[in-house]
Amino acid sequence: MLNTSPHHAPRALRPSADDSLPTRASLLGRLRDLADSDSWRAFFETYWRLIYNVARKSGLSDPEAQDVVQETVIAVARKMPEFRYDPAKGSFKQWLLLITRRRIQDHLRRLYRSAPGSGGGPMELSGGVENMPGPELAPDAQIDTAWEHEWRENLFHAALARVRQRTNPKHYQVFDYCVLQNVPAREVARMLGLNAAQVYLAKHRTSATVKRTVKELEAELAGATAVTPS
Repeated sequence: MLNTSPHHAPRALRPSADDSLPTRASLLGRLRDLADSDSWRAFFETYWRLIYNVARKSGLSDPEAQDVVQETVIAVARKMPEFRYDPAKGSFKQWLLLITRRRIQDHLRRLYRSAPGSGGGPMELSGGVENMPGPELAPDAQIDTAWEHEWRENLFHAALARVRQRTNPKHYQVFDYCVLQNVPAREVARMLGLNAAQVYLAKHRTSATVKRTVKELEAELAGATAVTPS
């Protein structure tokens, strides 16, 4: 089962709606080798939550959203041999959005046709027929808005993962408790055996590191995320 409950990014730490995710151009190039399981695993771990959350926000159930993830990754795999960097023709972000949007709309059309009264057979819907999203209820703009939000969230969590690997474990614990879980600093100091000054410094330094890492990730694919859309 997919894990769909990551921490939400505090507003001050959220990245801008940039075209960059922490997938180096070298990784995207390696995906052209379908036998490179490590690179494909890294790609899946980077993007599955983005695709899943957008599918859920478009009105799909958990199983349907998981199907969208699988179908999108399969579609990407089929198209990767044609993958070319081309700044004049669009970005990887938009290319992946296009593939994801098509998979979501395919599912929405099937749900709409299967709904009672639509001419298809009866189908049990998790949200009830009155809440079922027909294709007209999930226009491109709605999916695109969800994509922008989830792209920023995904970038933030990738930055957290990188900082967690680089930072003093106790300092990251302070950041996690204080910033991500909103635990009062006094309580954090008691739990971790620190004084108030140590908690403040660890929180401040790790927050600064997270902001800096977000910017690093945003710049990592600058000029290298463009692909030829399919």
